Amino acid sequence: QRWGKLGRERNAAISNMSLGARDKGSKLRCFGKGSENLQHLFCMAISYDYTVYNFQIAHEERRWYVQKRFSSFSALDDELNERYPDLMISVQRLPPKKFLGSLDPALIAMRQKSLDAYLQSVLARSALATCETVLDFIEMPLDLRNEVSHEQRHLQAGLDAVRT
Repeated sequence: QRWGKLGRERNAAISNMSLGARDKGSKLRCFGKGSENLQHLFCMAISYDYTVYNFQIAHEERRWYVQKRFSSFSALDDELNERYPDLMISVQRLPPKKFLGSLDPALIAMRQKSLDAYLQSVLARSALATCETVLDFIEMPLDLRNEVSHEQRHLQAGLDAVRT
């Protein structure tokens, strides 16, 4: 009976650590900061307009800005769905792609809100927020990336120690 109680306590500790890690989420946060319509000149003759969405990313006291096109979000979503299908089930969905009328102010405003919710949803899940694909996407500074990687290894070591 003594081993049974220790076994139950150990399993409860593992569950609590796992739940704590999952519920706590990552320390990364994002804030939508509007959008800009830009023009790209191709071969000095042909130009096309496109929209970039601006975000401020924060990790504790550190903050930096990124600009991303909708197509970048779509590529990120495709890669994360391929690599982490179980985690992506609960992530906010991206709005549908639209090829004509993509510069419409109402569409841009709706996309800004949806992209902000999507990125917040990704960053709220530690396993996604700390993967190289997401760290590259949010352009996390290298010194901060090393710090986050160290924290993740420390958490994993704690989980492994409790499991054994």
